[in-house]
Amino acid sequence: MNLLEFIEYTKLSAESESCRAKLLCFYHYKESGEDLFTMQLISNLFVKSGFNAPNTSRLRDKLIKGKDKIFLIVKGSKTEYNFIPTVLQSLEKDYNNIWNDTETIESASELIDETKFCGKRKYLDKLIMQINHSYAYNCYDACAVLMRRLFEVVLVLSYQNLNIDGEIKDSTGLGYIMLDGIVKNAKGNSTLKLSRIKNEFDIFRKVGNFSAHNITYTAGKKDIDDIKLNYRVMLEELYNKAGLL
Repeated sequence: MNLLEFIEYTKLSAESESCRAKLLCFYHYKESGEDLFTMQLISNLFVKSGFNAPNTSRLRDKLIKGKDKIFLIVKGSKTEYNFIPTVLQSLEKDYNNIWNDTETIESASELIDETKFCGKRKYLDKLIMQINHSYAYNCYDACAVLMRRLFEVVLVLSYQNLNIDGEIKDSTGLGYIMLDGIVKNAKGNSTLKLSRIKNEFDIFRKVGNFSAHNITYTAGKKDIDDIKLNYRVMLEELYNKAGLL
């Protein structure tokens, strides 16, 4: 977790000076493994986080004295401190999950409108949020491959909703044919009745294919931006065909 994310998650700007010190020291401990602190280190953590350097003498008294103290003076030292064990346990209980979180995907409709397209199926939500996250962090090959996958999923869901998915089953009858075959069927399917957006289907497929299979190709922002409007139109149409809107 980067420092800015931690500051935002803990709403550090609204906390008291001593609470900021406690949380910043906990962040430092989690990221570095170092459990010894000095007032100089704490002051540096404040400045690094965008806060004014504290009055170290006053802050020291708050951190090692009184009922709300959080540090013990290290035996044999006058300038080094470590967490009171119960304080550290409480911090671990309250905040350890943000280091162990393997589920949360940070996204904010950077490419696909989450307000409109999320909340229908959890697996679709995850794909959409991964697409947005990849786009936001300049991972355009990942974004393109995920966009291809989402396109394929909602296309299959449309067939399923219309009870015509038998038309795109493979020879085993258990799975589905490759996406290029599904696209060929979809463009001429009289039950699916697609609008002219079907003419863009091969583009959506190829952009993802290039990122997944072309050895020397790497996608750029423009490759995604060039298709994002039509991709959004396609999503809305297939969401409707799939009974998701």
